[in-house]
Amino acid sequence: MEIVCFLILALALGSVEVNCRSQSPSCWDSGLKFSFPIDVCYGVGVCRCDNFTADCSSNPDSLTFIPDLNRSYKYLNFSNNNVTSISDVSFFVNVSRDVEIIDLHSNGLTNIAEGVFHGLDNLTTLLLGGSNQFGYKAMPALLSVPSLMSVRMRCLNLGPIPQYTFQGAYASQLRYIDLSWNHLGSMNMSVLQPLQNLTNITLWQNEIYDLQTAYIPSLSKLDLSVNRLYDFPKTCSNKGDSSSLFPNLKHISLDKNMIQCIDDPVCLPNVRVIWLKYNHFEHFRNGTFRAERFPALHELEIMQMENKIIGMEPFFINNSAVERVNFVLNNVDFSKKYVHPDMFGGCTNVNYLNLRGNSFQDVSVKKFHHMMRPMEHSLRILSLSGTGLTQIPRNMFSRLRHVTELYLYKNRFMSIPDGAFDNMHRLWKVILDNNLIQTISETTFSEKIRSSLKKVSLGGNPYQCDCNILWFQKWMRTNPVIFQDYHFRGYNCHNDYTVSIEDFVLNPQACILGSGAATLTIGIACFLIIFLVLLIVFFRFRWHVRLWLYEVCRGRRRRSRVSRGCKYDVFVSYAEEDAVWVQEELLPVLEGEWGLTLCVHHRDFRPGKHIVDNISDCVSDSERVILVFSPHFARSEWCQFELKYCQSFVMERDDVMVLVALQETQSRDMTGAMLAVLRTTTYIEWDDEQDARQSFWGRLHVALDDPEEIQVV
Repeated sequence: MEIVCFLILALALGSVEVNCRSQSPSCWDSGLKFSFPIDVCYGVGVCRCDNFTADCSSNPDSLTFIPDLNRSYKYLNFSNNNVTSISDVSFFVNVSRDVEIIDLHSNGLTNIAEGVFHGLDNLTTLLLGGSNQFGYKAMPALLSVPSLMSVRMRCLNLGPIPQYTFQGAYASQLRYIDLSWNHLGSMNMSVLQPLQNLTNITLWQNEIYDLQTAYIPSLSKLDLSVNRLYDFPKTCSNKGDSSSLFPNLKHISLDKNMIQCIDDPVCLPNVRVIWLKYNHFEHFRNGTFRAERFPALHELEIMQMENKIIGMEPFFINNSAVERVNFVLNNVDFSKKYVHPDMFGGCTNVNYLNLRGNSFQDVSVKKFHHMMRPMEHSLRILSLSGTGLTQIPRNMFSRLRHVTELYLYKNRFMSIPDGAFDNMHRLWKVILDNNLIQTISETTFSEKIRSSLKKVSLGGNPYQCDCNILWFQKWMRTNPVIFQDYHFRGYNCHNDYTVSIEDFVLNPQACILGSGAATLTIGIACFLIIFLVLLIVFFRFRWHVRLWLYEVCRGRRRRSRVSRGCKYDVFVSYAEEDAVWVQEELLPVLEGEWGLTLCVHHRDFRPGKHIVDNISDCVSDSERVILVFSPHFARSEWCQFELKYCQSFVMERDDVMVLVALQETQSRDMTGAMLAVLRTTTYIEWDDEQDARQSFWGRLHVALDDPEEIQVV
């Protein structure tokens, strides 16, 4: 069984590395290490062997020949030695006849003579990259090996492939060529046409800016990643019948180029996999990957575009053959208008959808359902990891009844609503690591969903270890097999990070006894908060409230009055020290804005007339009286006289006196008359605060007369 696996790996050497997409190819890595033998088979550590490998590498000062190891092996590692030339046809005479792979990586080779591999009838793979310097001139020696299927010539500083390189190689069995990490620049694929069995070519990182395609019917896999291509490769012949240059191509990788769009015509009838990571697409138009272009397309990878994507048109894939879509790390905000809800229209057979690294934070449930509608019956695996989700609406996944695996890690939601996964009857794997989840309750996952789950990962969340976590702890202890830690972050208590949930200890009786107290505490806290809020609101709008209360109370006793035809609307009684306030605040509003006529002693008392007569006449000729109370008013004899006169005057005329408290006056400083008036008459306070000023003028406006009777100028 091990031998069979070994042969498969050897024949598919190119696929082994390209499929490891998390790692980039490297110049100094042979890429092939099936085993690490420790059994010394020649010299003191010069060669190490096991049943499959003879490792004689990294002896640059002592090993310029292949020793007779007198054993059978499949893989000879003779890299990093100091063999600068292989001109002797007997150089490999000591090599096992069973060898299938020879690694001559980084030997400083300048020449390989034709015929040196004669007799190695099972040789399928040669690794010739690194510091070797023989260029294309060694190709005849390689093509003369009838069994050779795979050649790696990485990092040889090779330029464009000469047209003659593969001439006469029509009988060659060569299937895979790796020319990564060279400097091809311009590539004319017609040079490969003599290789009639070629199925796989890797041209990774070759600075290719000019690509001329040619008819290669045997080609199955083409890797043009990390180059400088601006256009999608030409795939149609010039015959006008839409025939394909690559009729059997199944996998094309164009990662890390500068492609912005895919123009018609496209003739790739059998392509199943397209990788387009790190390109320059800004706008995915309707039908970019439609079935007419890619009728056999199975997997589509669009990842981390270098430009900001500003347009996702409806039906941009529109291909029922597509089953896997990787639309990852593109920073697309799916809530925006440039993302059409029908973008996945026509994708009726997608079973794997990865949208990690985009934004779903503000996507409505309606739009999400619309986007997922074409895949509702086919989708099995969905990833919305790292999409900024701050909450999971309860019905978000209600229509995805056939999903079996759900990935929601690295988001920011604090809780999972009860029943969020209840309709996902086939769900067996859910990954919820690295969110802000504080607890998992018995109702988070229904009993039916819990019975179907086989893998659950909830590590790296800030769990609050208290009474509410005990049920989750019990679930973990009774089902340890299903709980995973996808990102190795652990299930720790956020309030005591040294303790894991499984080790957390709390007396259940404490939770029972504390529940009533907790409810009471919460109730009292809510009451206090509401009371405090009301108090703050009342204090903030206290002047407005007082004005409203004043208007209500005054409205109950307001009576209709018939004007007596007085000379003045208002007589103002104030102390001389308060004259500035009367002149700068009171007069501009009452006379300037409200159009009233005021009587003030410094302006309207008749000169030469006795002051008592002036007071008597002016009060009698006024409709209303305003008394401006202040400490100065209390100390003024004339103000006290005016107050007493006005008291006797209002006995016959009700509701004509208005009191204004200009400054706070202590009761001990007031006269008996002032105290009597304050106890029987509502007064209006003056304050320089903006809201208080508005309230003051509103109350004074109401106090002087009915609002409709005073016309504000």
